[in-house]
Amino acid sequence: MACCMLYDIMKRTNIKLFFIAMMLMGFTQGFSQSASGQNLTFSPYSNFGMGEWLGTNMVQNGSNLHTRSSAYSYTMANPATLGNLYFTTFDFGGSFKSSTIKAGDQTQTYRGGGMNYFNLAFRTYNYYHRIPYFDSASMQKRIKTTRYGINSAISLQPLTSVGYKYAISDSTPFISKTTHSGYGGVNLLELANGFRLGSHVHLGYSIGRVFGQINDQTIFSVPDSTNLNVLEDLKSVLIRGTQQKVGFLVDFKWDSTYHSFGGSYQTYNGMMGEQTRFTRTMELFGSFVSVVDTITNLTSPKQSFQLPNSFGLGYQFKYRQSWTLALDYKQQNWQQVGAMFFDAQRKYKDRKDYGVTFTLHPNDLRVQGRRKMQWPVRFGAVYSETQYAFASSTGQVPLIQERVFLGFGVPIVRRYFDNSSLTSLIHVQLDYVQRGTTQYGLAQEKFFNVTLGLQLGDVWFQRRKFD
Repeated sequence: MACCMLYDIMKRTNIKLFFIAMMLMGFTQGFSQSASGQNLTFSPYSNFGMGEWLGTNMVQNGSNLHTRSSAYSYTMANPATLGNLYFTTFDFGGSFKSSTIKAGDQTQTYRGGGMNYFNLAFRTYNYYHRIPYFDSASMQKRIKTTRYGINSAISLQPLTSVGYKYAISDSTPFISKTTHSGYGGVNLLELANGFRLGSHVHLGYSIGRVFGQINDQTIFSVPDSTNLNVLEDLKSVLIRGTQQKVGFLVDFKWDSTYHSFGGSYQTYNGMMGEQTRFTRTMELFGSFVSVVDTITNLTSPKQSFQLPNSFGLGYQFKYRQSWTLALDYKQQNWQQVGAMFFDAQRKYKDRKDYGVTFTLHPNDLRVQGRRKMQWPVRFGAVYSETQYAFASSTGQVPLIQERVFLGFGVPIVRRYFDNSSLTSLIHVQLDYVQRGTTQYGLAQEKFFNVTLGLQLGDVWFQRRKFD
């Protein structure tokens, strides 16, 4: 008996150690972006504001931000989608990006990647309300069961990423070169809760800690006959604040079809930035670096700033258990946001994203009557009117972003001693993104992204009866 108890404690301890280790890895990944960059982006447009907004979403959702909700799946944009969660689920996603940036007759390539998200979702509270009734058709007494509950999720995700580098050379009045580079980003650690209010209505609320650091480095160099004289100016901003989201989801069945309507509203509060500036002069003799003088080493008082509030709406149509079609709209209210630290009084416009996702075999579980779970396959597109607009001789030029994607999931089904089956999936997705134009002196970017997502079900969290 004592041996069994000890074994049980060891099994539970292993699960806790696994969870703690993965959380530590996630924190390390998140903080690494703040300090030196996760290499998530390399774009001249990340020079503005807090960097490039990543629009993080779990890979199995495609562009569905508000309505995907099932036994294992939910969306990070709408906490109400946690309402249908039935199993403990761990999700981890990472990506590799290859891009080409073209501006005028100059072309630059980039290879990089990093962590996209790190989530753990679980049931917190469940209550089943049972009402007996008499079925006149079968002449039998039956029980109608309605489930109420609270489901929760803890997530770590990058919100923005900064990555750029460009140089300006000049020969008047003497030969010089100015190099600008940026790195870092802003992250979010979030706790979300979905409230299931019966069979059709779900509400959600989440709160998160926003943290990170963005860095801008300028190096001005002047060569002479014997050495290289360098002026380095490094500016950093430490970011802290709070993010909140509320959401709703309504779903119902009509004949052989299923319909879902969802929406969310996101806001940022108490955003503060603490800026430091370090300026020094140096001389380079071959491989030897000599610091001549430290000109500036200042830390400015904390300064409040704004991040854009946003809202979104979505609709999903599901035919039997065969396929789904999801439509999504999201708007970030950038016009109310003022200048942000390195931004030189830049003005923004509201960002609008339009997405469509078609999924074949959308179920997380094996459909009744089939021997095996079918592979989910999804494809779709997103059209974005970004927050950037640039002045030209013909007026303001908006920066448009277009994205198409194709993905699939590989199911791993585990059957238990009580004949129940729990599911994990490995998701793969390919994205092609085009942003900007080579006209008006702007840069055009083309990205190829490969995203890998692990969706691990209860098989990772339950103890076997037999080994």
